[in-house]
Amino acid sequence: MQAAIVKQLGQAPSPGERPEPQPTPGRTLVRVTAASINPVDLHISSGTHPAGPPPLGHVPGVEGVGTVVAGGSLPAGTRVRVAVLGGYQDGTFAELVSAPDAACVPLPDGLDDGLAAAVGIVGVSALIALRDEAGLRPGESVLVLGATGGFGQALVHLARELGAGRVVAAGRTPARLAALADRTDGTLLLEPDAAAEEPSWFASRLERLGGPVDVVVDTLWGAYAPLALAALRSGGRYLNLGQTAGSPAPVDAALLRHGGLRLSGFSAAALPPERVVDAYREVAGIAARGALDLPLAEYPLAEVGAAWAAQGASPGAKIVLRP
Repeated sequence: MQAAIVKQLGQAPSPGERPEPQPTPGRTLVRVTAASINPVDLHISSGTHPAGPPPLGHVPGVEGVGTVVAGGSLPAGTRVRVAVLGGYQDGTFAELVSAPDAACVPLPDGLDDGLAAAVGIVGVSALIALRDEAGLRPGESVLVLGATGGFGQALVHLARELGAGRVVAAGRTPARLAALADRTDGTLLLEPDAAAEEPSWFASRLERLGGPVDVVVDTLWGAYAPLALAALRSGGRYLNLGQTAGSPAPVDAALLRHGGLRLSGFSAAALPPERVVDAYREVAGIAARGALDLPLAEYPLAEVGAAWAAQGASPGAKIVLRP
């Protein structure tokens, strides 16, 4: 079968031949129709993931969508989303993948395979982050810091779906922010060098969009974190989800205490598989209703190198491979 194979750590995969996986007890054989590329795929294949370097000649891809061929309790032909430890075992960037039976989730009717693959990791992470970790309640206001990537866009869509009364999207790319206008109550273009700017610029722009918020969900951190932290209402919650603008950030301890603020972090990597499955079912249903419609950039498996490079450049769309 055709697969994307990483021959050297830190380099993009290239198309090649791989033996077809065979049905085994406890696993379902799936013919892949769409596979989403995620930052974790690049992280694993670079050799810098906390789990350690994968073997060379590995097939990346931690999630995908396809149809059941054999094995498990689902009938052949069932459309499913699958999750595997791509890189440490053969992943979803291939024509066929073997996945644990429990990690195969049937898809709702009306949900395109490409979108079903794209909303997996980002949708599950966004749903649990907003509802369970940040404790977002209907009517509350949300600031999404770093709203223009795939994860940030999922946060914007799902904040609205969860009943947020006001959603503000903040990001560093004007065109991508403009594309979110119909899903938000305002957008805030971030200065490229926040540390060099007078901090009041952030507060003044947010004031024009309704003022302080109840919840900040942040994929950026770095110099933007103290500005957004100061934009919380008394008793507000700040949830860090990434650090694409840098890992260190100064935090005003007095602001935390006197504002009664809660500062926490979350990664979906440690979620138990059953919780991921339950959350994906919810996310897939939301996407099938059109409430989580992420932009896609689709590539054939033969162009996996270009797709890999696009993911590394922080695209404003979800990158999807079509084996």
